[in-house]
Amino acid sequence: MPPTVNWPGMTQTYGFQLHAIGVSYFERPGVYIFCYQLPNGQWRAVYVGETDSFSRRLTTELALHHQWDSIRAAGATHICTLHVTGDRAARLAIETDLRQSLNPSCNQQ
Repeated sequence: MPPTVNWPGMTQTYGFQLHAIGVSYFERPGVYIFCYQLPNGQWRAVYVGETDSFSRRLTTELALHHQWDSIRAAGATHICTLHVTGDRAARLAIETDLRQSLNPSCNQQ
């Protein structure tokens, strides 16, 4: 079982699985966070997103991610994933909750 990182949203805390960038993912929907670890051991989020397929978004099409260059430039080394059952609206609600709380630099439009 991979390690867990707890990310605080505005309304609740979510437990994500932690993986190094480059891991192959299963065909599951959910929310993901590109991040890196600070010297004090805490994790810093650089991008929060949602997908209907971790396999497609984070494995086969990772280099095509619209923010890939800025994510790498921001120092991301890991991806945290949270499997979310339900429709896109459920994933978007969690993504929005986390983005408002974490204010990740690569999500700035």
